[in-house]
Amino acid sequence: MTKTLVVLLMLAACHKQVMTPPPPPLRPEPEAKPAEAKVQKDCDPTDPQAELKPLTFDERSIPEGMRLADKGYVELTASVSAEIDRPTREQDQTDADNDFLTALAADPYNVKATYGLAAAYSRIGRKQCSINLLTRILQMRPHPSKHAEVEQQIDHLLGRRQALDADFADMRRDERFRTLIEKMCEGTNDPNCVYGGQKDNRER
Repeated sequence: MTKTLVVLLMLAACHKQVMTPPPPPLRPEPEAKPAEAKVQKDCDPTDPQAELKPLTFDERSIPEGMRLADKGYVELTASVSAEIDRPTREQDQTDADNDFLTALAADPYNVKATYGLAAAYSRIGRKQCSINLLTRILQMRPHPSKHAEVEQQIDHLLGRRQALDADFADMRRDERFRTLIEKMCEGTNDPNCVYGGQKDNRER
């Protein structure tokens, strides 16, 4: 085999080699979209015709309802502390909501849990939910066994002999809220009652 032939064969072998394809271009991973805040659905107004059948005394778990209502208030109070971070605050709020709901499942006539859940819903902007529960408070007012406790919660709501309940600050200009307050103030002979106990209709 001549030297020239050897060179030609080597050249031919080079041409038959498969070229390695280039690597794909580097592409950065797409940035994750920021999580959208969950919008809580508000309640529908309550329908008196659709209310559940009243429970008898023996069907209620009164001590359990009281225990859970007290626990819910501890969590609701903790959720406004300036010393906790946002995730902890939101968790405390959620825990309070759940405890109030469970308390009312145990005893639907628990005034403290009803008012506490109304306050919790007001904080997160579920105004009709809050109105429904405050309406429930007003419905329990005529019952002798509940009257004193209901009046205590209404005093807190209206700022009678105490500071206004700040949990309802964002609702005080809501027409539905003011209409309900008017009903609560009937028979009080206090012209400032509907303004939450403040003569100038402003929060202090």
